[in-house]
Amino acid sequence: MLSVDRIYKTFNRFNILNGISFSQQEGEILALMGKNGSGKTTLLRIIARIMKPDSGSILFQGNELLSNNSLFRKNLLYLGHDPGMYSFLSAKENLRFALSFRYNSQPITKIQKVLDHFELSRFSSEPISVFSKGMLQRLKLAYVELSSWDLLLFDEPFTGLDKNGIDLVGQLIKKWRDKNKTVIMVLHNEHRAKQIADKKLLIDSGKIILD
Repeated sequence: MLSVDRIYKTFNRFNILNGISFSQQEGEILALMGKNGSGKTTLLRIIARIMKPDSGSILFQGNELLSNNSLFRKNLLYLGHDPGMYSFLSAKENLRFALSFRYNSQPITKIQKVLDHFELSRFSSEPISVFSKGMLQRLKLAYVELSSWDLLLFDEPFTGLDKNGIDLVGQLIKKWRDKNKTVIMVLHNEHRAKQIADKKLLIDSGKIILD
């Protein structure tokens, strides 16, 4: 499914990633862990082709992700710290707009149903500038639910969520397992990583020291 081979990345002569290599099988859920500044987000952004490495190779479904062919990334979904949506648009408008970039048109009734599931129905027509951090995180979860993907890269999926929101993520993870979906998520909670991940990747000094 995914093979990451000798990825290097330097910022201002400081080695953030120093030859990162790992592989992931279809249906595996990986927890990417490490101290702040260890390079977790940088690695996810490189896999998503948002950032270029200094060198290395990443094969996804047999294709080189670091090439200029965007079709090789069509089955990959990346969600970072920021929602990546427009503050002046409503939740419904943002979802329709974001899905259109993935050539995934969804009827407004389905979008509304998913927003209801993530407890955002009261605010679905409001500009997301009024959303709290937890509400924006729920909106990202709704986007994941509506999108078509084979590999999900999710940077800290539990950020800002209350207990109900955490339970919703747990339900999603169970659903992904049932559908044999492949996921890499950045986590900081060791106990949670043991509960939900098949494998833990710990980054330290730019290298994976626990696989």
